[in-house]
Amino acid sequence: MQMIISKQIDLRCLLLTLGLFLSAICTTSAQELEPLRPVSKVPYQLDALQDSFLEWPDTTNAYASVDGHRMQTYVVEQQDISRRYRDTVNPQYWGRIIGASSDWESAEWLEQKYRDLELQDISIQPFDLTPQWFPQSWSVTVTVAGREYSVATAHPFYRSTGTDTNGVELELIYVGLGTEADFAGRDVAGKAVLISDMLGLPEEGALLRASEKGAAAIFNARMMPGNMRYQAYPVVTDVPTFTLGNEDGIALRELIEGDLVPKLKIKLDIDIVSGLQTAMVWGTLPGQTDETIYVMAHRDGFFDAAGDNAAGVASMIELAEYYAGIPAEERRRTLIFIGLDGHHNSGPGFGVGRMWLAENHENLFDKTALLINAEHPSTVQTIVRPRYLNRDEEIIWSNSYTAFHWYAGGSTRPELNRIALNAFREFGISTYLEPNPRAPAGDLSRVFQYVPGLTTTDYYHYFHSELETVETVPWTGLQNTTKAYARIIDEVNKLDLDVLKRPPGTGLDQ
Repeated sequence: MQMIISKQIDLRCLLLTLGLFLSAICTTSAQELEPLRPVSKVPYQLDALQDSFLEWPDTTNAYASVDGHRMQTYVVEQQDISRRYRDTVNPQYWGRIIGASSDWESAEWLEQKYRDLELQDISIQPFDLTPQWFPQSWSVTVTVAGREYSVATAHPFYRSTGTDTNGVELELIYVGLGTEADFAGRDVAGKAVLISDMLGLPEEGALLRASEKGAAAIFNARMMPGNMRYQAYPVVTDVPTFTLGNEDGIALRELIEGDLVPKLKIKLDIDIVSGLQTAMVWGTLPGQTDETIYVMAHRDGFFDAAGDNAAGVASMIELAEYYAGIPAEERRRTLIFIGLDGHHNSGPGFGVGRMWLAENHENLFDKTALLINAEHPSTVQTIVRPRYLNRDEEIIWSNSYTAFHWYAGGSTRPELNRIALNAFREFGISTYLEPNPRAPAGDLSRVFQYVPGLTTTDYYHYFHSELETVETVPWTGLQNTTKAYARIIDEVNKLDLDVLKRPPGTGLDQ
């Protein structure tokens, strides 16, 4: 059903690793400068949080072996893969990056987890990649009263244009939210443009507008409390484009408000690397029939990528461990586990694993009763600038996890919707009141039209930031969501396949 190919790290990946390492050790002067504003740190330590989160009462002892604390250790192990890459390859652009050595270390780590559980048909399926965007190094500095400071949270948008080796020096101009009204009367041609932005604000097209009006560089300051580095998805500009932490953005804006004319020195060294590969990692638990249930989770992510998506991979492993402990004769359907390559290399040629699944859906999913996409299964509920607390420069943590987007097969699969809702209620999973009419953004979105699919997911304040560490992944959410997934699998196994297939001629849900 899938290609069985021996695992072997491509020589080209090793060459990339060496090249990135050599560039990383050649630190820029900006990295040695005092930061304009300090970079935020994780406000809590994992041990101090373990007794803080609300536990859902276990009245039935269902799925008692499913262990949220154990899943957190899997998150930490994946986090360690990211940090090894940071410490030995590139201290600025790091994580479990598709095509990099950390991608392959992640694949081998997951393969070993499958072997430890004695899954069958274990394989790493490689895929060739189109040329990949790899920033080698960058620096952004500002001079204040004759002293140069590093703008330490400046982080390039994915696929940003770079500079030449000399970099550029540009006057900075502030344009608020970047609406047409904000640009009125301002000449931004040939200048660096500073724009304010925040989660929840409507999309104004500010970055593209700045580019079209001739900006030579663009900085998008996220008005999230603190000063975080953040990896943004691609934006269609043709100039160096960076995110900034809130405090760096405020500091630069205040220089302008003080009638100063700040100038930024910007260097961004980009390589487009050819000849790389990524992979999907397969493992199987045979059942009594050739009907199948799939569980998949993407392996890639920026920085520690604890919530997105080490947590999803941990949940998938925990499900494999739970069902591996059930005798094969009691497993109605064959369970197939897929560690996907992922999708964070957004742009042409991204998401090759899920594209392959879609292209081969007739062979893969003809007898499939369910596909669970485990994506962001536990995220700490945080609050920004709560009224009367007087802690506006902090992200406030709660003792619970967030509510989910959710999708359970759409309106033409009422039985799957019923099963999912009952499982969510049983294990204390809060959700949006209405399901997504189609699969939310993520890997199920490419194959949901071919298979009875289910996903729960969330995107919150630490998403894609350097502070998205294991501390932001409550063990309670991991445990409860994974128990809900198991309940859904077991209830689906009570249904015949024809109950879960869309009626002929129904087409996609509207």
